[in-house]
Amino acid sequence: MQNFHGAMSRPSRSEGLRPRPRSGCRRAAAGTAALLALLGPVLGSGTARAAAPSAASAASAGPARAATSVDRLLPGETLKPGQSISAGHDALTMQGNGNLVLVAPGHTPLWSSHTSGDQGAQLVMQPNGNLTVVAPGGQALWSAGTSGHSGSMLVLQPNGNAVVAAPASSAPPSSAPPSTEPLGASPSSTPLWSTDTFRQTYADLQLAAHGWSRGQAAQFACLDHIWARESKWNERAGSPGSAYGIPQASPGAKMAAAGPDWLTSPQTQIRWGEDYIAGQYGTPCQAWAYWQVHRNY
Repeated sequence: MQNFHGAMSRPSRSEGLRPRPRSGCRRAAAGTAALLALLGPVLGSGTARAAAPSAASAASAGPARAATSVDRLLPGETLKPGQSISAGHDALTMQGNGNLVLVAPGHTPLWSSHTSGDQGAQLVMQPNGNLTVVAPGGQALWSAGTSGHSGSMLVLQPNGNAVVAAPASSAPPSSAPPSTEPLGASPSSTPLWSTDTFRQTYADLQLAAHGWSRGQAAQFACLDHIWARESKWNERAGSPGSAYGIPQASPGAKMAAAGPDWLTSPQTQIRWGEDYIAGQYGTPCQAWAYWQVHRNY
């Protein structure tokens, strides 16, 4: 779904300005940042997230080797069209249309390289440490921007994050976003880049617990439409005394019903938020239909 979230604060609003049709979550500001995980990136092409290297740089990776591990790409290894790595409930797939897609349990796309339209493209974990989607002619279509760190590998973690991890001895201070989840690649590795999608993976897994497994991808898309606008999936968005967290509970302390760690835990906030939607609207898509009319839920 970009994927790096900084701390975000929402503008304050007096409780008395407008009566809310329903309590629990505050009104979102219209036109906030784009969604983190859309169905669209799977079907269409778009701008690469990181500056891609030159074709010569991409070609310098040397002879490609097929992936030898289920959950990672080692230096010099590739994912060819139709091939995947997988871990936990997720899979990272190099599609035949040239798009690299991270898919969650309900066949739900969480992140994409936005490179569809170049059939035959491959994902290459270059020996110089750069993860790159390369077209058949050698043109680099997308890059993680991690060159200069020999020995780095791509690892799909069980929690739903895909990371480029460098050996700790050769890695600089990490440019990947801070995460409340462990790296999971190895004790001696340092993350250089991440899809930062563990929150979405967890939310997608929880949909089945609410009976939303039928049409799960569509239900997740509706949930994402709301929470990307409300908080950008940032568990520290807003103020605990008013609207707070991923679902923007108002006040935030309401989420204590889901766990004492509601202030910092995205998992606890997600459970509370999905319970709230189930009780107030029935399904995420019904909540999204309400949100589109009222700009709050």
